[in-house]
Formats: sequence, C-alpha cells, structure tokens
Amino acid sequence: MNEQIHNWVQSHQSMIFDCLRSIVSIETQNLAPLGNEQKGQMAVAGLLSSLGCEVDIYEISSIPGLLEHPKYWAERPCTGRPNVMGIRRGAGGGRSLIFSSHMDTVPVGVDPWSKPPWGGEISDGKFWGLGSYDMKAGLVASILTVKAFNDLGITLQGDLMVESVVDEEFGGCNGTLGARLKYNADLAIVPEPTNMIVCPAHHGGLMLRVIFRGKPGWGFSPEKAIDPTSAIARFITMLNEWSAHRHTTVAVPEIYKNNHGIPVLINQLKAGEVNMNFFADRVPSNAWMTAWIETYPGMTQDDVISDLQNFYRAAQAKDSVLAEFEPEWKPIRFLDGSAIATDHAGIGVFSDAVEAVQGKPATVQGAPFACDGHIFNLYSPTPMVLLGPTGGGPHSPDEFIYVDDYLRLIEVFIHGAMRWCGVKN
Repeated sequence: MNEQIHNWVQSHQSMIFDCLRSIVSIETQNLAPLGNEQKGQMAVAGLLSSLGCEVDIYEISSIPGLLEHPKYWAERPCTGRPNVMGIRRGAGGGRSLIFSSHMDTVPVGVDPWSKPPWGGEISDGKFWGLGSYDMKAGLVASILTVKAFNDLGITLQGDLMVESVVDEEFGGCNGTLGARLKYNADLAIVPEPTNMIVCPAHHGGLMLRVIFRGKPGWGFSPEKAIDPTSAIARFITMLNEWSAHRHTTVAVPEIYKNNHGIPVLINQLKAGEVNMNFFADRVPSNAWMTAWIETYPGMTQDDVISDLQNFYRAAQAKDSVLAEFEPEWKPIRFLDGSAIATDHAGIGVFSDAVEAVQGKPATVQGAPFACDGHIFNLYSPTPMVLLGPTGGGPHSPDEFIYVDDYLRLIEVFIHGAMRWCGVKN
C-alpha cells in the first residue's frame, strides 16, 4: 500500500498542481472586516462534490448559539461568506477526522511581487502564489486525500471530513467557531504552514495599540509644543528591551523547549498628517503604534499588559522623555494559545505517517505562531494538531511552497487518515 500511495502521488503531479493553481488563482483576500472568500468556497464545494462527498455550504450566522457565544467577535460578521464542509462517510467502526483550513488570505499588499500573486507559477522547485503557503496548499492537499482514496479504492472505517472556513486572518475566528458549533470529530488536522513539523500546540497573541498624546504646535512663540514622536521613539527602543526581557522571565512550556520565542512585532506606526502632499508644519498631537505580542498557551491578555506596563513604569524612572507621557493602552484583539496533551494518540499517528514518508522521525514541537486552533482545543470536543507544508513568505510578497515537500505532505495526509480512521478490509 505504501508503494501504491507513493506511485499515485507521483503519477498525478500535473493534476495536483493544476488543482492547487485553480484555488490559488481565485482572489480571496481578507479585507477585514469584509472578505472575498465566496468564489473560492464555491470552487472547493464543487471539488468535494465531484469526489462524492456530502457537501454542506452554510452561512455561519445561521448557526444556533454563535452570536451568543463568548468567543464570537461581533466586529467581524461573516454574512455572505459561507463555510464549506465535505464528508466522505466511513464504513463504521473507526475514528473520525477533520482536515480544517481557511480560505481567506491576507491582502496582496503594496510591496512588489516578482511572481504573479495569483499565477501559481512553478520555478526553482517552488510553487508561487498568494495564500499558497498560508494555507491553500494545505486545503488542496486535504481535498486530494479524498481523491486518492477514491482512485485507490480505499474504504475508511471512520468519517473523513474536509472543511474550508472563512475569516481567519487578522485574528478572525468566527468561521471556525461556527464550524465547531455544527461539526466535530475525534481529531482535527489544521494544515497551517508548519514545515512538516507535527505541532500539538500553538502560540496566542495580543494586538495592542499604544497611543502617545502631546501638544501640537510650532516654534513661533515661547509656547512649548509637546512632541509625542520623541516619546514613541523611546518607547520602541523600550519595547525591544521588554521583548528580550520576556525571553528570560516567561516560563517556557516543555513543548517549546527547542523553539523558545514569543516575539513582539511592530506592524503599524503613525504620527502627523501623513497624507498631506508636502509636509505638515506642526508637531503632531499624537503618535501611535500597533504591536503584535505573542504568547504561550495559558498566558492571558492581562498577563501581557500588566508585565508591559510594569516595564514601562521602570523605564519612566530612568528616562525623562517617557516620564512626561502616560500612554493609552488599547487592546484590539487577543487570541489564546492552546495545546493538547503530548501523549494524545493523534500526535503519534501523524508522527508515524511523517516518518513513513520522510524516512526519518518526525519533529514534534509547538507551532511558533497564533491561529484559530484554540477554538478546537478550548471551545469544542475536537482536539487539534497542526501539520502543513514547507515554504516561505507568509503574509509577504513572493509566498511559496516547496514542490517536492508538498507531494510528500499529500502522502502524509493519506497515511495519517488511514491510520487514524482505520481501513475496511
């Protein structure tokens, strides 16, 4: 069977990359709070239907209990952005499995691409395209796992479920939350880009805006303008120092012992009237920045803000500029990190599948990024493991996956689904 699976993947390379290209070529940019997933979702539904799956295309807002759920984010309604579920029913007596992916991508951005973002070009051993790595390659690999079972005449004992949810980027979780209120299984594989590492844990994070307010003005009179840009410049230096401090003070979970790191990333910075054609002839009234602060499972928003504020107060005692400012701390979005027990059977099953395909033991460690996986682990009965393609450039120009590794990932998904769901003799 191992040889049959390998030969099926190798002999279907053209079909595999044509299928991936057909999904990558559809623009599904998340323009939060709005989105553009519907065309992509219809394409996925069509593929799953053609493979004989039971297909459900549903509006998440119609799901009982969603709008009242404590994790529902009212600022991100998803009307007109349906989820898609495809189910290949098993013969009975096995465990069920969900492959869960999100359809939306980040926006293409203003920075230039050297490859067409929706072209699906293959060169230098890479498949290029927006969302290829995060996470349309994982989604298509899930769909093609169903096709492999059909073509090879393999009947699973447990149900195999493939879903595509909406609005995951920018901290969105409503799509996955709605899905968990309607469908669950004995295990979920979320094929975020883990570089073929089996990840039973993932980071959380806080999107935090920090605002410094000064006094606008210019140098015509003795009246003194208070420049908030000086304070925010000092604050950025302090933020980098706090980030380094966290790496020596935060308790590191065992699953992260080999990849310790919870970075602090600045993603927005603004001061003054930046849209003026020439220049603004006054000190701005405020300056602000937004930072993404990653966390380990179990850390809370209050933990993060309290630690940062304490560090800031200590910095104020040594810095005369910071001493003049009490910034506003405005949390925008907090995502929990989460983890399942390291002895969970699903970790072993998919680690064995990786080893069977790669010929070497799988790496098992926590994923160094946040995602919607906590909805599974903390708010549903379905435990979740992250396992996805190798590549590069997520959330940036020239995103790609490695072609040969992608073929191996499809083999891993086939092996893992067989081992988890069981095969009817």
